[in-house]
Amino acid sequence: MVGRGEVLAALVAALTGAAAGRGRVVAVAGEPGIGKSRVVTELSRVAGERRVVVLTGRATPEADRAPLRPFTEALLVATRDLPPPTDAELRPFLPALGSLLPHWRGDGWVAGSEPTVVLAEAVLRLLRYLAGDHALLLVLEDLHWADETSVRVLEFLADHCHEIPAVVCVTAREDEGRGPAMLAGVDRAGAAVHRLRRLPPDDVLQMISACTGEDPGRYEDVVRAAEGLPLVVEDLLTDATAGLPRRFADSVRARADLLAPAQGRAIRAAALLGEDVDWAVVGRLAGADGRATLAAAISLGLLVAEAGAVRFRHALTRAVIRDAIPAGERAELAAVVGAALLEVGPASVARDMRAATLLCEGGQAARALRVLRQAGTRAIAADDIGQAEAVLRAAFVLARVHDPAAAPDLGCQLAGALLQAGRPGDVADLGTHLLAMVEGRDDELEARVHVLLVRAHISRGGWAAARVSLHQARETGLPSGRLAAEIAILETECALGEDRAGQRAAVEHLAIAGVALARAAGQADLEAEALEQAGRIARMRDLNTAAASLRDALAVASTHRLHHRRLQALNELGTVEMLRDARPDRLERARDEALRCGAYGLSTSAGLNLAAAYAMTGRTAECLTLARQVAATAQRLDQAPILAGSELIEGIAHAFTGDRDTAERHLSRAEHLAPDDADLHAGAWGIGRGIGALVMEDRDSARRALQHASQAAPDRHARILDAALGPSLLLDALAGHADPAELRTVQAAQVRGARWHDLWLGAALAVAEANAGDASTAAAALDSALAAGQPYPLFGALVRRLVAEAAIRTGFTDPAPLLRDAETVFTTLELPRPAAAVRGMLRALGAAAPRRRRGDDPVDPRLLRDGVTAREAEVLHLLADRLTNRQIAQRLYLSPKTVEKHVAALTRKLGARDRIELAEVARTQSRGQAG
Repeated sequence: MVGRGEVLAALVAALTGAAAGRGRVVAVAGEPGIGKSRVVTELSRVAGERRVVVLTGRATPEADRAPLRPFTEALLVATRDLPPPTDAELRPFLPALGSLLPHWRGDGWVAGSEPTVVLAEAVLRLLRYLAGDHALLLVLEDLHWADETSVRVLEFLADHCHEIPAVVCVTAREDEGRGPAMLAGVDRAGAAVHRLRRLPPDDVLQMISACTGEDPGRYEDVVRAAEGLPLVVEDLLTDATAGLPRRFADSVRARADLLAPAQGRAIRAAALLGEDVDWAVVGRLAGADGRATLAAAISLGLLVAEAGAVRFRHALTRAVIRDAIPAGERAELAAVVGAALLEVGPASVARDMRAATLLCEGGQAARALRVLRQAGTRAIAADDIGQAEAVLRAAFVLARVHDPAAAPDLGCQLAGALLQAGRPGDVADLGTHLLAMVEGRDDELEARVHVLLVRAHISRGGWAAARVSLHQARETGLPSGRLAAEIAILETECALGEDRAGQRAAVEHLAIAGVALARAAGQADLEAEALEQAGRIARMRDLNTAAASLRDALAVASTHRLHHRRLQALNELGTVEMLRDARPDRLERARDEALRCGAYGLSTSAGLNLAAAYAMTGRTAECLTLARQVAATAQRLDQAPILAGSELIEGIAHAFTGDRDTAERHLSRAEHLAPDDADLHAGAWGIGRGIGALVMEDRDSARRALQHASQAAPDRHARILDAALGPSLLLDALAGHADPAELRTVQAAQVRGARWHDLWLGAALAVAEANAGDASTAAAALDSALAAGQPYPLFGALVRRLVAEAAIRTGFTDPAPLLRDAETVFTTLELPRPAAAVRGMLRALGAAAPRRRRGDDPVDPRLLRDGVTAREAEVLHLLADRLTNRQIAQRLYLSPKTVEKHVAALTRKLGARDRIELAEVARTQSRGQAG
């Protein structure tokens, strides 16, 4: 399909050829309103300017009752004032032309005595005669309605039009009537068929600008409604009646009027169903005539059948038919269609919502509400949060009008779905309406609404507001059973969020009490939630204990098929595994599953944790992409804590790349969004500014930032680890201000199983032991620390760079390997300042030449002759061990993509076919060196 400008250019070129004596048949095809007539009108204008004779004819839906109508119309007008020709070439064909031109009939003329081929030749000769000394343009429109004889004549012209100075330009809808057959026929005969496409949005905007002379941005509704059809664009801009384009609407109504009465009713029923038509429903209403009805509607251009689906050709086609249904018939038809919809095909939320709308329009509101309730129950059971929210909202709106007593319960169900979807702002608004409906009437429902509001405030980080709603929930009476357990759990959540100093033990006691209350009440979802809380609290002292509690929460949720709670447990367990094992896989799964089921609030929480995991393990680009996605969703969902957290993570990621200015903008924005979040401020100063300063070789700024982090949240880290402690103590140890015994006491008090503490505090202990003269203990502590930090390439490199200073001073270990490893990482991460510092230290040691990690033996000279670099040689030797790219990347502190590039280069330089041959080359080299 092509654009109008290209088509017009091709038609004008054909006109130029006709003026030189070489005619042609051309066709312009496309759906109604696509602009076929506008193109040929412009062609006719150009022809007039060139003194080309222009004739016009048109087929109509009644063409079968008027054979050759398009030719007759055009030729009658052209010959109206002309006597019968005496031209010798044309005179023998006058009897055949008599069927088209009554005023040229001679005495004794008899109709239908000539075969079609003779008539076609007669038309060809007449066109040449009428062209005279100039060219001629014959425009025949709407030939999808042409009769069979007209099509045969046109095919003959397509074969022979090159013999005369005439262009025959036809228009047709390519999916209606005889359109497909006619277009195929003239195409085979050599005609040029141009198929118009709908206008893309940019072209529609240009068209609007040309028509109005105004900024097209004001006409977004026109762009959407027109769906790329130029006719509809014009009508919507110039003359719309009741919101529908007048000419377009007239065309649709005229075609619909051609249907038989029963067929018309079926199409009106289809219009009530929507633009995409469930023909099984309409077919049931149409009875035995369903197939014929569909065929008739398609032939008239009302419906389209594609890939087994039926739809209206245009959204406005359906709107015209729907709006023309008389009010009395519409109510009766809506009830019939709604009932039929429920009886045909598998149940779905979309089907039930459409059926409920129709039933309500048909005066059956009670049945509509039952349908919506059932659909909501199914959506919740299927863990389809988005669908559940939509259907419960529809049920709530309907109940407020037709069944007020049922509305509060439905409203609470809707609020629960909104919370799972991550829409706390909507819950707060809804809760206000619900309280007005239940206050003073139903204490239990009122308490339930207050509890929902507590959850909404917690999601937005509004701890003070959450406390108020929690107090109001208790004030409604003496809650028992489920409500008492839920209030206890939310009390724990508020205490966690407020993060008051010295309250960790009390909060842990609250969480344990919440688990007991939930079990006693037999509420599995609350039990899983309380176990998850206990796991989050235990995370601040022992990651293994936290993991055990979260696995219990996961088991309860899985056993009782509590999908949302299962995802919550997956998210929290993934966070523990990130801190303990540097593994992001469970977080990735939690986020993906949350997105699939529409739990967008949970997806942002998991996404934020996952972005943090990416940042800490050196996957900076992935971290930044994900953090921005999370921020966009959190802003849309009014999740202030998540939005602040995403800004924090983005700032940290930029700090790790050495982009200090960009990092500061994001860190400051995070602090502005969450001014009372001590953990966030500690993370911004400790990790973002503290570690960021170490990356920039700014030791003084690092000390100040780490000290500020410690002062910002002394003993108040309820949700993240104390990131400042380890780096601060390592710097203290380097300055000679750390005692090994005190460091061991600090180590014992930290979160057990956390790699961050094991890396930084272990390195601090190694330096302190080295300062105290215990080289073997120092070396063992360093080995343990570096093993813990292995998944964190940047942090491991920073620790090696810092500890090397102590190693140079005390000699407790060889500093050169530490520095070479650090230099490799800094270079790979494109961090010039620490890389330059490390290279300077290596030069001072006289150990600047990089050596392979598989030993200190030099690179095989044979490899160097082949152009293999030292780094490629390192990769080659690791290939001998059949390691994967990711394993090699971890060994050499490279990215897997960089390793992949080295493998490709080795394959090319060494003439190997694959990794297997490269591994054999590596083993051969190793054997040769060993010999």
